[in-house]
Amino acid sequence: MEFLFTVFLGVGLGYSVISFLLGEALQGFDADLTAGGSASPLKPSVIAAFVTVFGGAGLLLSQVVPPLTAVPLAGVVAAGVAYAFFRFVVLPLSRAENTSAVAQHSLIGHPAKVSLKIPQGKYGKITYYVDGSTYSAPAKSEDGSEILRDTRVEIVYIEQNTYYVRRAKAEGEGTDGFKHGNSNDAEDFVV
Repeated sequence: MEFLFTVFLGVGLGYSVISFLLGEALQGFDADLTAGGSASPLKPSVIAAFVTVFGGAGLLLSQVVPPLTAVPLAGVVAAGVAYAFFRFVVLPLSRAENTSAVAQHSLIGHPAKVSLKIPQGKYGKITYYVDGSTYSAPAKSEDGSEILRDTRVEIVYIEQNTYYVRRAKAEGEGTDGFKHGNSNDAEDFVV
């Protein structure tokens, strides 16, 4: 029975270490399975908490109670810890993540300014203004090209809280990239 508890503990700790080291790369595996608008307790982080605590509690309990008693007791302890983790960590973080002063879908097409250079294929930072407030967000170029600091951009779409942008056209600029009309200055574009 100790072997079983050791495996559970090892798998839980292994997942925790790997997810800590790889972080953003594993974000897709920690999908938010929503049910009725709230976060699901079946998130990998909650399951990992259960598995880890089940293994650890089982190892400890198997030293003081018979093995067949240790399994259900470890299950109860692990379920309690997983519930507390979900209730007091996952849910508040989920609510905070889903609450913002501006609905993200309303920002599509919104002007912004690059505040930290966006290297080719990598992340930078944009700043944008809504209703007199200044916001900043991580950004990538829509086409993967480099965009220098202070460049005026337009928000094209938002995916997993990353804002994908493209260089903004100055007032009077056509889709061909050349100016049309009576605007002579690219600085006419106001953020």
